[in-house]
Amino acid sequence: MSRLVLDTLLGAALAAAPSASDYIFAAGAAPMALVDGGAIPLALPHCDGRLTPAQTEALARGVAGADARLVADLRARGGCDVSLAHPSGARFRVNVCRAADSLELVLRRLPDAPPALAALGLPPVFSRMTALAEGLVLVVGATGSGKSTTLAAVIDAILAARAVHVVTLEDPVECLFAPGRGIVSQRELGTDFPNFADGIRSALRQAPHVILVGEARDRETVDAALGAAETGHLVFATLHTADCAGAVERLLAFFAPGEQRLARQRLAASLRYVAAQRLLPRIGGGRAASVEVLAATLRVRDRILSGESDAAGFADIIEQGQPHGMVSFDAATAALYATGVVSEDTAVSRAADRAALSRALDAIKAGRGQPVSSITGLEFERPAAPEPGETP
Repeated sequence: MSRLVLDTLLGAALAAAPSASDYIFAAGAAPMALVDGGAIPLALPHCDGRLTPAQTEALARGVAGADARLVADLRARGGCDVSLAHPSGARFRVNVCRAADSLELVLRRLPDAPPALAALGLPPVFSRMTALAEGLVLVVGATGSGKSTTLAAVIDAILAARAVHVVTLEDPVECLFAPGRGIVSQRELGTDFPNFADGIRSALRQAPHVILVGEARDRETVDAALGAAETGHLVFATLHTADCAGAVERLLAFFAPGEQRLARQRLAASLRYVAAQRLLPRIGGGRAASVEVLAATLRVRDRILSGESDAAGFADIIEQGQPHGMVSFDAATAALYATGVVSEDTAVSRAADRAALSRALDAIKAGRGQPVSSITGLEFERPAAPEPGETP
């Protein structure tokens, strides 16, 4: 009965907000949908305004059912993740968590098929990533920044172009891949392997060419991923960091001080690219990815080995690394503005260096023959008129 209630309510939510990326069911609030990053309330049947704790608990039972692993995760960790297929054919990644003595559900809509890499508007360097034979590629960003979508497009492009074996380790399985020229084995955390580190070690016995790691979330996973990259495999992994410099620091922070020297050597030898992304609202609706890319040049490897991996240093390298495919956030955002994808206000509000981005936007506007300043109508101050009897 709980699953029937969930399917009915979710079907109504899909009909009310078909373009939503997420649906949120929380006790004490109306059902919500996230559309282009903004939350809108939904009027759904059997919901009298706000959901009750009993209703969200029933929905959670519809997700977890009698799965002992999910129930154990919910009790021990306060949350669990699972994939869900709706009778309409829509697929979701569902997070169930405890909040204020009640349960809350967030359902992320999954694409029916991987997007085409060219359709995402990413920098051309991503096509170089698909041609790599080995090494480590990190795709980083905040939750909901499109990391999984980008990696799905990259993996799909690899499968279409190369006769390789791809093993994905996911939590849960999201995008379903067609084999193409290659073959793909998609494995789910908790069902097919107990943790990401064990999943990587198991994948190495499956003769893979490419391994996708859903999240490098602990030292054991990072160690296993580096080991796979060191032994001639191409490894893609995600991290929750804001930018490329933060990704390097976060990955190294998993290792103890006594392990740092070896960890830096391993990372410097294995790393190929780091791509960080954030989503900006498009003009006319939807969202577009602004992407920062760091390529593992000799200068980057030296900085990793030396420990001089501060954000400012990497920013300089990225700014000067265009020949190697490197792109800064501000350059990517300026390109989105130049092609009419995002507005000036949106671009400036998400700038890493507002002054530098403003100069780039002014150069674009000057090339279009547009005014480069929003301040108009100024004139020199005129002297006050002389009082009667005064000499002008």
